[in-house]
Amino acid sequence: MADGGGGMSTTQALALQTTQALTATSRAGKGGGECVKVVVRVRPLFGKEINEGREKIVTMDIPRSTAILYKPGGSERDQKEFAFDAVFDESFSQQKIFEDAAQEIVDSVMDGFNGTIFAYGQTGAGKTYTLYGGPGESRGIAPRTIEALFERLGRLDGRRFRSVVRAHLVELYKTDLLDLLAAGKGAGRLEVRRDARTGETTVDNVDEREVSSPQELLRLIDEGLEHRHIASTQLNADSSRSHLFFTVSIDVFDREANTSVGGKLRLCDLAGSERAKKSGASGEAMKEAIEINRALTALGDVIEALTRAGAVRGPVPYRNHKLTTLLSDSLGGTAKTLMIVNVSPARSEVEETLNSLAYASRVKSITNDVRGPQTSSHAGG
Repeated sequence: MADGGGGMSTTQALALQTTQALTATSRAGKGGGECVKVVVRVRPLFGKEINEGREKIVTMDIPRSTAILYKPGGSERDQKEFAFDAVFDESFSQQKIFEDAAQEIVDSVMDGFNGTIFAYGQTGAGKTYTLYGGPGESRGIAPRTIEALFERLGRLDGRRFRSVVRAHLVELYKTDLLDLLAAGKGAGRLEVRRDARTGETTVDNVDEREVSSPQELLRLIDEGLEHRHIASTQLNADSSRSHLFFTVSIDVFDREANTSVGGKLRLCDLAGSERAKKSGASGEAMKEAIEINRALTALGDVIEALTRAGAVRGPVPYRNHKLTTLLSDSLGGTAKTLMIVNVSPARSEVEETLNSLAYASRVKSITNDVRGPQTSSHAGG
């Protein structure tokens, strides 16, 4: 640091240099039980839905952070309310959603925590748009996260700190874990490993790239997304047929203290649940839908186990599927976790929307055993 920072630990110096005082002092160095943060976003009605005069059955009570679901043709007594950490309607910009929902997780990763942001919802509800978005102001959480991470790193005193940023991008397609940055290179078999001591999950044999700028990392995302499995269905012209995991690891080395602090951020775009009757899936698309729903069922089993009280909980079935193994440090594990649930406001999707909101309500009661920043010492100076 400019003032030398004598006597400060690496985490203290990082917090002092890279975090606004109001949030840094409340987060840095703390771990312990922390509930999964759950927010809900409703997309606007699409042109076709508007032209067909479809009824809107979801509203967001912003001040109360409550999603209200109306029964088509029912009375006020038939409505259901679901309370979350925050709710967003179509008036919220991509930037506002990033600031209100994801910024805290990003800041925590810079402080040395592991964090996960994952999007859940039926196909066509807007998950991929929320995470990745489009050009300009329609940029989603992933590009805004990248920009925020490098902006924070840019505030560090280069005379004292050196940072290394690495990233990888994989998809879970049917039952295969595929490296999207090693497509066509004869990549080795990917395996998910879970550290029994720390609970942290890693992917073996993945092509992890070191990057030095936000532009370079954004190009990696574009490169990987070109290889993702998508298909056109009756519900979504660009339906994701796989679960996507984008992971960024950050290590900051303190030359003065001869220590380092590392954090990891994982963004997960879950493929949407779908019914073949509605999506019109057949042939290969039907096989994909079966595997997508099987993975989401395994995720539901994990959530069910984690929300059981006390002694009746029993073992959590993380190992029943690669999806749940990958998410084991994010649900009931050691990471700070944000779940963004995307729902449709259309009357025709009322059953799927109800299921998504009920699912999200259960996730909100899951507590993670968040581990505080881990500082590593380096011999030799």
